Amino acid sequence: MKILIGGAWPYANGSLHIGHIAALLPGDVLARYYRAKGDSVYYVSGSDCNGTPVAIRAKQEEKSPQEFCNRVS
Repeated sequence: MKILIGGAWPYANGSLHIGHIAALLPGDVLARYYRAKGDSVYYVSGSDCNGTPVAIRAKQEEKSPQEFCNRVS
């Protein structure tokens, strides 16, 4: 069976922290389970470089949102 699992995208508004594990770990566990059963699993994730949290942090650092995201992603 082919399975697609999408992990929650963390905002790129700061450093990684323990909260990111809560969003990404369940998908990783499921992917490992299905792979162990012999299924074909695609587990995808990324980062969210849009939205208010990113815009606020970029402004605080006097950078454009793109410059800020390039630095922290």
